[in-house]
Amino acid sequence: MRLATRQTARLTRVFLLADQEAARDDAARVGTAHLLLALVRDEHEHGGRLADRVDVGEVRAEVASRPVRTGGTGRRAWTPAAVAAVDVALRAAARAGGEPVVGVRHLLLGVLADEADDAAAVLRALDVDVADLVAGALADLGADVAVLR
Repeated sequence: MRLATRQTARLTRVFLLADQEAARDDAARVGTAHLLLALVRDEHEHGGRLADRVDVGEVRAEVASRPVRTGGTGRRAWTPAAVAAVDVALRAAARAGGEPVVGVRHLLLGVLADEADDAAAVLRALDVDVADLVAGALADLGADVAVLR
């Protein structure tokens, strides 16, 4: 499945927001923390579950406190972890059956799939229960943890 033909308009916007956040950090590449921050921004505008648990400013401050590689100009590449997160999102949508559409919940699952990665670390630093967020996203999709494999 090709992502470009299956992503929602909100997901497209989240990708643009993630690039903006990487630019704000002067980061050379878009990472999972930037994707997380973009998801939080999107959720605050749409009243989503993530918005109830985290504040955009707190996430931005935590992301900014982490070391970044500078020097990025123009279009930014994505870190391997960010690419892997999108791959998890694609697989989760594909396992849903029918004509899969990849949305923000799928991306949230992808971003949080690796507990050792930056996005999960940012949330843990803010005392957010990552497992609870994953469970909520799965419930929103009517899926179970098997979609993450």
